[in-house]
Amino acid sequence: MIVTLVASVAGGAVQVEAADRAAILDTAREPVAKRLGKRVKLKARTLAREGDWAFLVAAMEDAGGRPISYAGTPLASAEAEGAVSKDFVALLRLSGGQWRIVDQALGPTDVAWADWPVKHGAPQSIFP
Repeated sequence: MIVTLVASVAGGAVQVEAADRAAILDTAREPVAKRLGKRVKLKARTLAREGDWAFLVAAMEDAGGRPISYAGTPLASAEAEGAVSKDFVALLRLSGGQWRIVDQALGPTDVAWADWPVKHGAPQSIFP
């Protein structure tokens, strides 16, 4: 069965096939686990692709599907102050058959990706 997640933006962005979706989410989980020191699940809310570029906005969840807690991580005090979200945002590029993270924002509270199209030469159509 082929499952696709339809890009939530107009323009040149296309549907993201299930295999690409899985590879993108697997790639995105690595820096989150490294930074937080624990594994999290990523639930894609926005996933758009154009050519070899992809943009992801995902909710970070614990093993039970609840929003993650930053307790015991370097972001615990930021969470206590309300200065961090439960989202992970990433710009990825397909290179050599592998998705690689070009830029990322863990727990952004603003539009951290506003300059990514210009900064990285990524297509505007994949961004909300």
